[in-house]
Amino acid sequence: MKVRTLAAILCAIAAVSVYAQKTVIHCGSLIDGKSNEVQPQMTVVIEGNIIISVQKGFSTPAAGEKLIDLSRKTVMPGLIDMHVHLESETNKDQNLQRFTSNEADVAFRSTVFAKRTLMAGFTTVRDLGGSGVNISLRNAINQGLVVGPRVV
Repeated sequence: MKVRTLAAILCAIAAVSVYAQKTVIHCGSLIDGKSNEVQPQMTVVIEGNIIISVQKGFSTPAAGEKLIDLSRKTVMPGLIDMHVHLESETNKDQNLQRFTSNEADVAFRSTVFAKRTLMAGFTTVRDLGGSGVNISLRNAINQGLVVGPRVV
């Protein structure tokens, strides 16, 4: 799956979770995680942040319902990573950053890592330890202040 397709899907999901209105998503192809086949031309209906129905074909949204047209994209459930550290990311400067970064630096960088994780398709993660910044990051994501996956 291309990054652009995945980003479109995740942006659609993020936009849906903000509003309690019904949102209709037209999916060019749907991987539902249950069957072994990719299903063409499907409609997913979401209310708030709950999927309330999945229908064959492209249904017409009712008045007041939001339509997200992904009819040329492949949609799939979000991925779950059960071992992350959102406060850090492997990079060439990682060892130096441990000694030159203060808590505020770590906090600001963690927001970038959280968004990058979500854009990679991971909608839920379990953060396995940090300095406490990870807890503040989780709270900021829950409050809608920072874009990132659900942190459990």
